[in-house]
Amino acid sequence: MIVVDTNVMVRLVVGGPKGASAARLFLQDPEWAAPMLLLSEVRNVLLGFVRRGAMTAAQARAMCDDVAAVLGPRVVRVSAARVMDVALECELTACDAEFVVAARELGVRLATLDRAILTGAGDVAMAVE
Repeated sequence: MIVVDTNVMVRLVVGGPKGASAARLFLQDPEWAAPMLLLSEVRNVLLGFVRRGAMTAAQARAMCDDVAAVLGPRVVRVSAARVMDVALECELTACDAEFVVAARELGVRLATLDRAILTGAGDVAMAVE
């Protein structure tokens, strides 16, 4: 199992050249987990693609369904207090800290493209190329 952040999940479901690294990661470890926040963040990113004309609303909705299928029951609830503590400890936003908390609580790595997470939470964060 691995926790993934929003950018990694978006790359997986959108595909294309930037999605190749996410697809390789999924083939290596298809048991992906994430905090509940990821679902809203993915919807927001995909909505931006729709508004820019890069995809249709139907495509975005289908990709949201794909995200839910990838995560299955591995959507993690995280403690607000723990998120605040980790955000302060690692100098992260509360949103980024949710992913770190999820990975730490599950005892797994966090796949990310985010430099702040890679710098602040090196104990769990791993770069996705």
